Amino acid sequence: MKKYLQLLAGTSLVCALISPSLSAAELTVEVNNIQQLQGSLYISLYKDAQGFDSNNNAVKREKVSVDKATQQIKLGDVPTGDYALRVYQDVNDNGKMDFNGMLPAEPFGSSSKSTELAPPSFSDAKFTLGKNQKIQIQLLK
Repeated sequence: MKKYLQLLAGTSLVCALISPSLSAAELTVEVNNIQQLQGSLYISLYKDAQGFDSNNNAVKREKVSVDKATQQIKLGDVPTGDYALRVYQDVNDNGKMDFNGMLPAEPFGSSSKSTELAPPSFSDAKFTLGKNQKIQIQLLK
């Protein structure tokens, strides 16, 4: 009986360690329409509307140097679920999104399919990650 309980405990531990990787998927972000091959791309992945709308509490952030008109960035394994993405190109590499009054002065985009210059809502930009997936984002300016 003792060996049976040890085997059961060991199996439960292995299942607990393996199950997170079974509910994760590799997320790749492809950023298109990069006009200026300079500066950096900032990619932020959000899990909820509150973080997305305030541009805070991203579950994952990446910064990559711009060297091609189309960049592919692997965000690695991400737990499955609903997410939204924001991207901007920091052309002058000053570490922030620059504005001309209320309008962005630097290229930006999101996982929303809208081409409006107004920032999308989380629900507009939301996608469901259930398996390995590539999300394409068109930079706007």
